[in-house]
Amino acid sequence: MSTPSRAYIAGKLRSFAMFGDLADEDLVILAEMMTFKRYAKGAFILTQNEQGVAMYFLVSGRVKVSLASPEGKELALNYLEAPAHFGEMSLVDAEPRSADVIAVTDVEAFALDARDLSSAIQLQPRLALALIGTLSRRVREMISRLEDMAFHDATHRVMRVLLNVATASYESSGVPIIEGLTHYEIATLAGTSRETASRVISQLGKDGVVGTKGRKIVIDLLALGQLLESN
Repeated sequence: MSTPSRAYIAGKLRSFAMFGDLADEDLVILAEMMTFKRYAKGAFILTQNEQGVAMYFLVSGRVKVSLASPEGKELALNYLEAPAHFGEMSLVDAEPRSADVIAVTDVEAFALDARDLSSAIQLQPRLALALIGTLSRRVREMISRLEDMAFHDATHRVMRVLLNVATASYESSGVPIIEGLTHYEIATLAGTSRETASRVISQLGKDGVVGTKGRKIVIDLLALGQLLESN
C-alpha cells in the first residue's frame, strides 16, 4: 500500500478531540509533521528502556502496553483502541521508554517526532493540555490499580477493569461496551487467572450487570459502580 496523502492524514487527525477544532489549513500543517506507520499484529511499536524519539497517534487497530520480566513473564498495563495516543512520556521527561507497546491487531499510526512536538503545541495548544491530562489519568489509574492489588480480591479487580474499560468506551463513543478484549486479556489487567475473570463475568451476566453480544460485553455502568462500592 502507498503512503497516504497529507489530506488523508489531516482527516484522520480530526478524529482526535484535541484537534477537532483546528482549521483545515492548520490540520494540513500538522499532517506535514507526521510520519505514517504500519505495524503487523504482534510487532513491537515501542520497546521498554529504548530512548524515545517520537509519540504516536493510533488511527486504526489496538495495542497492548505491557512490562516484561527478564524471565519472560508479562504484566499487561493497558490496552488502547484507536483513536488514542501513546509514547508521549519519554518526550516530556527525556527518559527511556517505561513499557513495551505491542500491536494486538494490524495497526496504523502517525508518529510525531520529538523535534516537532513544540511546533505542534504552538499550532494547537490543546495538545499540551491533552498530554498533561493523559499523564495525570494514567498515574491515577496506576494508583487505583495498586490499591486494588493490595486491598481487594480478584473479583473486585475484574469488576474494576470492566468498569474502567467500559467507561473509557462510553466517554469516547457514547457506548459502555468492551469489544476485542478476551477474558484472558481482562484477567491479565486484573492480575488474576482467565478462569476467575470468566467466572466473574458470567456471574455479572446472571445478575443483569453485563450483557454479552458475541465478543462484545455491554456494561451497566451505574449498576457495576454501585456493586464495586458495596464490595
